[in-house]
This record gives sequence, structure tokens and C-alpha cells, in this order.
Amino acid sequence: MRINKITNGLGITPAVVKGRCWTGRWTRLAAVVLGSWLVLEAGPVAAQDLAIKAGRIITVSGPEIENGVILIRDGRIAEVGAGLAIPVDLRVVDASQQVVMPGMVDPHSAAGLSQANERNAVVPFLSVVDGIDPVRSYFEESRRNGVTTAAVVPGNSTMIGGQAAILKTAGSYVDDMLLVRSAGLKISLQPPSGSRMSHLAKLRREFETAKRQLAEKEEKAKKAEAGEGKAEAAEGDKPVEKPAEQALVEGDVVSREGEGLQDPPAEGAAAGGGASAEAASVAAANSAMQDLLSGKIRAFVYCQNAADVGQAFRLMDEYQFAAILVLGPECYPAAGEIAKRGATVILDPTLVFWKRDPVTRKEEKIVLPTIYREAGVKFLFQSNDSDSRQSLGSSYFWFQAATAVSYGLSREEALAALTLEPARLLGIDSFVGSIEPGRDADLVILTGDPLDVSTWVETTLVNGEVVYQRADDWKLKLLLEAAPQ
Repeated sequence: MRINKITNGLGITPAVVKGRCWTGRWTRLAAVVLGSWLVLEAGPVAAQDLAIKAGRIITVSGPEIENGVILIRDGRIAEVGAGLAIPVDLRVVDASQQVVMPGMVDPHSAAGLSQANERNAVVPFLSVVDGIDPVRSYFEESRRNGVTTAAVVPGNSTMIGGQAAILKTAGSYVDDMLLVRSAGLKISLQPPSGSRMSHLAKLRREFETAKRQLAEKEEKAKKAEAGEGKAEAAEGDKPVEKPAEQALVEGDVVSREGEGLQDPPAEGAAAGGGASAEAASVAAANSAMQDLLSGKIRAFVYCQNAADVGQAFRLMDEYQFAAILVLGPECYPAAGEIAKRGATVILDPTLVFWKRDPVTRKEEKIVLPTIYREAGVKFLFQSNDSDSRQSLGSSYFWFQAATAVSYGLSREEALAALTLEPARLLGIDSFVGSIEPGRDADLVILTGDPLDVSTWVETTLVNGEVVYQRADDWKLKLLLEAAPQ
């Protein structure tokens, strides 16, 4: 990929989405969730230059195009529009009765890892790249459901859990899938054990250590640069002799025979006389934290409740780092503060739930999309881990978006929250998230509207390669044949 190379139950309750009742329409969902336990054996079709004739094109970044054409060359979108002439050298894909949209972008998931968390609480030096398993069911499920790009991030049960990566959901090897190798550092404000007070104290200690090390590194670099400058002056042409008074005023270095400039101090001397192997190891381990504080990367900060949101903002202000907030279900009381910051957040997979007041014992329905939308907070979705489903619908991005629409979010905002907005948040919108010339040909061909419960993913393309076709999904066929009629 270009960036990398240049750098349990079926918990369905009756609900209405876009005017459709969910009761009796679980067959598609049950088949797909059961299919997640299996892994497709067929590999992707070889990349070709294609022309897709679509009944409707949802570009997301612009208006929808009826009876449009998408021209693909070398894995990228070359042209898109209505009435385009199709060159004779392109293979034509007839989707004239179907809908084409950009591949969906998962902004936060630990499902692609063989293990979501390390047992150690502080492991900033670890990278998810070393734990990604391309044959995990998450990637197959992603292709089956139209997700073509994902930010794979360490889980929440840690303190500093390691570095995230952004990758495509198709590929035989991790290096084939990588889009951004170091996409951020995972920090969790949910204490895996002990109190929140001690958890924050330990976290601040790590920040202070990294801050001190970064300052020492910058000071060392300044001294080295100053030493190199003096050496260059000594090695150059002999300066024109000037009166001593002028030399003093201008700050020139007057060279005299027998008074050569000293070479810059050795690495160990600059560090104070030879750092121990243990100190060097600690410094290397904290390089990711230093990158965070110097603005080279940002953090994914998990907040379990509203108090954590306030702590996250305080840490961001104190240590001057950028972060994406990943919110637990109990963070909604902080919606107003989040809106003041203008932050885009990633909501918990459970968008709607009931909460009982501890005093009155009355139950209240909490609808997270409504609360955050009315507060003026821009939000994105995440889905439940495909390997440990808590409920069926929340495991699918189209369901998350459709749920938000049923509670007042506009259709345009919902579709952007599946595609372009997470791409923007992750800094990859020049590659994915919309159907525009120059973007990667990551496309999904659908049988109908993406927010309609009766719609199926017909074909998924990643970089112009067909990586999923429903007609070839024999496992899905087997499951549908076994489903109740």
C-alpha cells in the first residue's frame, strides 16, 4: 500500500428502521452472524481494469448518480459519472440494477488481533502489526458486509496498550494489507484493576517520564547541531581577519594556530557518561510515548464513563497531545463538554439501552445517537467483536447507521459516518471513504439501499480486486438453506 511503502443470543427486539419492521426479518442476520465462524477459502479475483455500470452510485462526497459508470485502472478510480464512454479495453461489470457505494471504514476494532490485549498494562512499544491474523473471521465478515478498511487497535483492558495500524480487510499477508503502520497509541482510562486514582497516577508517571526523555533528546540534538556548526566553521576557508572589537561584536570564531575546535561529545558522554543497557531499553520502550507528545502520532483514548472524558481532556491539555475519544455507554452526560471541544467521537456498539435510576428506581431509555446529535457532537460507529457477539444487530455497521437514522440522524450523515467521516478522522480520506477520481477502488455493490434490512452485499472490491462475491459464498448458501422458512 502506498502510505506504508513511502512511509449471544439473537437479541433482536421489534424496531422500525426506515419504516420497516424487524420482526420476522432475522433470517439474513442469523445467516451472516453464523457465517462469521467460518473462513472463506476462495482467494480474491486478480485485479483488472474495470468499468462498473451502476443503477445508482452513492459517492458520499457529492450527489448520488443515477445510471452512472465507474472506470477503474490500476486499482484506483479513474472516472465516475453519468453517460461516460467505456473504453474497449475495460471489462464491464453490470450492476445496472444495483447500488454502488464506497467501502465502509471501521474506525476502531480489536477483532483482527489474535489477542486483544497484553497482560502487561504499559506496553507502548508493542504494535498490533505483530498480532494481526489475516485469516481471522473478522476480515471475512468485513468483506462479506462491505467493510474494506479498518483501524485495528489494542483493546480497552489495559493502560497503554500499544500502537494501532490501519489496513485493508483483504490480503494474504499483513504487509499486503497495511495502509498506515503506526496509526496511534491506545490509552485506556478504565483501570483493569485497582482504583481510578491509582490508575491515573500511574498514567501520569508514564507521561512525565516520556516528557522528560523527550526534553533530554531535544536538548541533546541542539547540542549536537551546535557542535556540527562549529566544526563546519573550523573546516571551511580561513575567515577574513577582523579587528578584535569587530569580531567580538559579530560573535565570530577567531581561529588561532594550535586552538582547534573540539569534536562533538560521544553518544554516551552526551547522555551523562554512558547510559546503562537498562536505561537505553527504557528509552527505546518509551519512544512511542515521545512520538505522541511530539505530535508524530495521536492516541485512541478509551473513556468508560463521563468522568473519564473530563480526565482525557485534562491530560490532552496538560501534555499537549491529540486524541480520538472512544466512548463507553456511560459517557453521554459529558456530551456538552465534548461539543465545546468540537471533537468527533466513536460511540459504544450499544447505541440504545435502558438505565434504572438508583433513587427513583424508574427506568429510562438511553438513545446515544439522539443525545450526542442534539448536543452537537459528531459521532462515528463501531461494531461488536465478531468473535464475541453481545447482540446481533450491533455487530453490523449498516445496522448501527440505520438505528441512528430511525432516531433522527439524516441518511446522508449516517452514510458519511460509515465511510468518509471515519476516513477523515483517521487521515486516510485521500485514499478511501468516497467515490472520486484518484481514490482507491474500494467499492461495495449492493442489491438495494445500504440502510434497508432486505439489502445484501453482492460484491466487494478492494484496490480494484473482487474479494467477495455472494454468488460464490457457499457457506452463506448452506446456512440459508438450513434457515427456517
